[in-house]
Amino acid sequence: MGKEQKQKSVLIAARLVMHPRLALWLAGLYGAILLSAALTYHTVGDYGIETDFFWTFVPGAEALLRGSLLIEEFRGPAYPALLAAASLVFGDFFRTGVILAVLASSMSVFFVHRLLVQFVGPERALWGTLLIAVNPVFVQYSYSAGTDMMFFALVAASACFLFCKDRTATALALSAFLAGIAYLTRYNGIFVVVAVPLVLLLINPHDEPLARRSLRSAGFLAVFFLTILPWGMYCLAEKGDFFYNKNYLNIAYEMFAKGRVGWDEYWSQASRHYTSLGQVIFADPSLFVTTVAGNVVNHLLNDLSTLLGWHTGVFAVAGILLLYKQRVNRTVAGFLVYSLVFFGILLIVFYSERFSMFLLAAYTVLALHALSWEKLRSVRPVGRLSLPVFIVLVLIGWTFVQSYQFNRQNIDSGPREVLVIAEWFKNNVPHRREDGLITRKPHASYYLGLEMMGFPYVETMDQLLKEARTLKARFLYFSLIEAAMRPQFQFLLDPRQAPPQLRPVVYTTSPPAVLYEIDTAATR
Repeated sequence: MGKEQKQKSVLIAARLVMHPRLALWLAGLYGAILLSAALTYHTVGDYGIETDFFWTFVPGAEALLRGSLLIEEFRGPAYPALLAAASLVFGDFFRTGVILAVLASSMSVFFVHRLLVQFVGPERALWGTLLIAVNPVFVQYSYSAGTDMMFFALVAASACFLFCKDRTATALALSAFLAGIAYLTRYNGIFVVVAVPLVLLLINPHDEPLARRSLRSAGFLAVFFLTILPWGMYCLAEKGDFFYNKNYLNIAYEMFAKGRVGWDEYWSQASRHYTSLGQVIFADPSLFVTTVAGNVVNHLLNDLSTLLGWHTGVFAVAGILLLYKQRVNRTVAGFLVYSLVFFGILLIVFYSERFSMFLLAAYTVLALHALSWEKLRSVRPVGRLSLPVFIVLVLIGWTFVQSYQFNRQNIDSGPREVLVIAEWFKNNVPHRREDGLITRKPHASYYLGLEMMGFPYVETMDQLLKEARTLKARFLYFSLIEAAMRPQFQFLLDPRQAPPQLRPVVYTTSPPAVLYEIDTAATR
């Protein structure tokens, strides 16, 4: 390649990096690829976070379409409302949920790029956006039906308007409104009530006088609370609490049950002992404090290994250490503090990488900060390619390979046997939507079109049949997930070993799953 051709290539690349529509192109390309993969391979919900989708969000959306607004115990109404509206266009709730996840991931890519441009400049913003876009966790929740990617998109959009160079009241109001919708999606969105005033008043990213900072903080909080006010008043009228939710049960699990009590035992029995956040905290204040303190290290290590991957995590750590020597500007510092508050609110609950997913942006900023160290920029290991660019390209490639291997297995990991049983059942067994189905996971009730009834926490067959009679359940679904959580009933995987009160209706053998009809007369 001649000198002129090289210069032309460099010029084209520079124009691409600087193009004002690059964020749109990245978002569109990402969305198109993920939508094609998701609709092709992700045809049945998995037993992970999509359990919440079938258990909580679908019933909430169905209630809205009937004209009723349910108050869910752990999350706000934003996602069920969006799911209900979008289902009028896309039909099937699960397909709608997958499409919404892909659209939200596309929006997340757009706003992440816009954020990074403000923090690290156009070139490094491109590398950082690509690094996040190929992250295994980010990709997984880009096709998973649930609130995770919607929450990511809303928080990223809110941060984008908060930290943008446009200091107008409109930008601030948009940031606060989006933060309010994020809170109505996932209640940990409340972190902005602490984060935004802290950032505006103490970090002062826009270098403004105190009076203006105070006014902007008050304005943000006012719009935020006006956004959540209708829902809060509804909760107050129906439940007697403006901030009604039972997330204190998740906190109690982290404090008192994790590693000591099984998940099913906790939620069916032990959780009844806790009635408020105050009770959870003051039941053992020293344990609460030590658990939160311990989670600082545990969550950080999990973020660096599980969320980021250590190959990128080491550069994020290096970026933290470099802050002492090579400081960042106020805008970047403000975003890091904003993200630190987000990290802090997660310390009171059990760790999950999907809860921390928004922190990918902050960790990427820190990793890019480490790679901006002046002693690295002068090293050129491959031709004109600087060492930082070479490293980030390796990180993107490494992360992409990991993501491809993980998501190739995960994207179609749902219980496809449910579809086989559901198809035969709907074509051969007369039933009503009100017929009750006992099952450990809600997938079977969704695909069979029956009312879900949780699998009772009992020890014997007689107790199970007694509970079935009490619940007035007509069917029982038993598969590997039920056998794993209720090992005392593993024999039900073989319909030949079923008691006379359970009549096998349809079953699969690989993997094993059986739909039984309960003989209620025989259980008396």
